[in-house]
Formats: sequence, C-alpha cells, structure tokens
Amino acid sequence: MNDIILLYIILFILISIQSIAGVGILVIGTPILLVLNYKIVEIMSILLPISIMTSALNILFIKISEKKKFLKVKKKNLILFFFLCIPSVFIGLYLLTIFNEKFRLEYFVVFVIFLTFLLSKNNKVVNMFSKKLNFLFFILVGVVHGITNSGGSLLSLFISNYERKFKARYEITVFYFFLALFQHVMFLIIFKIFVIDEYLFVILLIPLGVILGNIMTKFFNENKYKLLVNFLALLSCIVLLTNQYL
Repeated sequence: MNDIILLYIILFILISIQSIAGVGILVIGTPILLVLNYKIVEIMSILLPISIMTSALNILFIKISEKKKFLKVKKKNLILFFFLCIPSVFIGLYLLTIFNEKFRLEYFVVFVIFLTFLLSKNNKVVNMFSKKLNFLFFILVGVVHGITNSGGSLLSLFISNYERKFKARYEITVFYFFLALFQHVMFLIIFKIFVIDEYLFVILLIPLGVILGNIMTKFFNENKYKLLVNFLALLSCIVLLTNQYL
C-alpha cells in the first residue's frame, strides 16, 4: 500500500476516534507514525493541526446536535485550566530537559495515569478532585502533557467519571482543543516547521471523520463510552512503556 494512502487511512481512523472520545490523535497517532519511521518533529507538525481542527469541528458539531442540552464549561474550571494547566506544560517540558537523561520520565507518567485510572473508579475520590482538588488535577494534566503529550489521558479519565457522556465529551473536547492549540503555538515558535500543507488532502478527511465519529457515538452508551476512554488511557500507558523500542 502506498505510504501516503496508509497515512490518510490512519489519520481518518484517529479523527473518528477523537470525535467519539475527545482525545486520541496525539496519544495514539504519535507512536503509530514513529513505527512508520516519521520523525517526531514531523509527526507533531502533522498531528497538532489535525487535532486542533478536529476538536474545533467537534465543538461546533456537539453544540448543534445537543442544542437542547445546556452545554457549558464551568467558568471556574476554565480559569484553572488557563492559569494552572497551560503554565504547567512548561513545567513538564522543563522536567523533561533536566531529568530525562537521568531517569525515564515516561515511567513516572505511566504511574500517574495508572494511579488516576484506579482512583477514578472511586466516586469519593472523583468528587473530591472535582470539587476541592481540581486545581491539583489541572496542574497534573499540564505537567504530564508537557512530558509526553499524554495529558489528554488524565483529562478524559476524570471528566468522564464525574460527568454524563454528552457533557464529558464536550468538556474534554474544549479543554483538549486549547491544550493542543497552545502546544502548536509553542511548537511553531520553537521549530518554525509547518508541513501539514504537504498533506492537504487530509483537510477533506477531517469533516468526514468528525461526521463518522459523531454518528458512531450514538452507539456508545454511558458504560461503553467510559470503557473506550479507559481503554485509550491504558493504551497510552502501554505506548509510553514501549515507546523507547520504536
């Protein structure tokens, strides 16, 4: 199969997955493209714009299709996100540059994600984080994302466990849109590389993948949706542990 056709098929599947769960393009797409011998800088240049456009279209799609439901991210959470989560990405990047040669920070992130997975099964812990310790949650998301691009795993795990499916999808999509947007701005400033224009056909795939994903989400009830989110989080752990061998 032609490499570019294979890439488009993979991207279409990832766009559809992210349209269902709210995350997926960066977490799953990065290791897949590494296996296909893409360089990490090129991978980020391809996936970040796609993730941003996918999330933006999904926000619009959800708003239109769920217009009878009151969908709004809490103002307090938005403030915490911008003032705690975004700056924490820098902390993660700093830790990566300082300590990554001494010990693999991926192991730390896997521990955090797996611990979050276990804690998210406890309703008392989820309620405590969502009401009293959500500032710590947003800091963790930023740090983890700065280290490994896996902040979306934490984000989706906790939000999906204290919100119903339609509200969780919307909140995860909104937060992940801003997280990827900020990351892409920093990427462009640092690397000054923009290669997505070499894959312009993928722009046509984004609305198709978004439509397919939003159609498929109707077949995911509350339990199946949470199962998918949990699967993606655990998959990100496996990817982080094996990424050094790719």
